[in-house]
Amino acid sequence: MFRFNPAQVGERLHTLRRRAGQTLRELGAQAEVNYVTLSKIERGKMPQVSADIVARVAVALGVSTDYLLGVQEDTQAAPSAARPREDTHDAQSPAKRQRTRTAAPVA
Repeated sequence: MFRFNPAQVGERLHTLRRRAGQTLRELGAQAEVNYVTLSKIERGKMPQVSADIVARVAVALGVSTDYLLGVQEDTQAAPSAARPREDTHDAQSPAKRQRTRTAAPVA
């Protein structure tokens, strides 16, 4: 039976991030996860991690969620699908525009 081990997830996250030459802030921006959260995960100070965070980090690092969680030992056995980079687009599809934010009316 698999048991979530926050220390093991943190060790794997730290190793993969360093191997990729990324800072916590860079990985956080790429995975859309706060870098403080990533730091807590790396240090094993976060006893529970949401599936959404695990999936985002795994995609950003190019590994499977199973590897990151410690379910499998080989990073190449089931690599996760890489998310297309946001700054690249093909000539037929226009780049997405950032939506402007508007304040909600105050009653």
